[in-house]
Amino acid sequence: MARRIEHRSTSEWPASQVHAALIDIDYLRERLDQLEGGRNELVQHTADGDAVRFQIRQGVPTDSLPPIARTVAGAGDLVIDRSESWRCEQDGHYAGEIAAEVAGVPCTITGSMWLRDLTGGTGASELLVEGEVRVSVPFLGGKLEDLVAEQVQKLLAAEERFTTEWLARPRS
Repeated sequence: MARRIEHRSTSEWPASQVHAALIDIDYLRERLDQLEGGRNELVQHTADGDAVRFQIRQGVPTDSLPPIARTVAGAGDLVIDRSESWRCEQDGHYAGEIAAEVAGVPCTITGSMWLRDLTGGTGASELLVEGEVRVSVPFLGGKLEDLVAEQVQKLLAAEERFTTEWLARPRS
């Protein structure tokens, strides 16, 4: 049985600015540099009009995992391949999909994302990520899904903080 993930955040910046950051190559590389693990990289980034797709690879040191996860992960660090796609639905409204797999582990994460301006002329925006984690391991799947869902929530919160800091910096 899959575990649901929902992450909602607001930003003081309009959706167009947040979206521009989320798909910016320099932003993505710097965000990856902030993460633990030595194998973080922007693997691919393509833009076609209003549609952008990218793939990132993140390394997670095995020694930072709880014991139950280490039994499934085996030897060596975990490698997570994550892809995101974004498109402009209309002014101030963006939609996207996210997918992630853990190399060598029967774990998938899929979801949808929406970024939109808030009403009322505040200039603020809201990001919503909804998805699910599925781990296909007999007897341990549910516990591992809970663990992965918790880690995804922490990662999304850290990415939210990074985005806020990124947007607050003066640009030349």
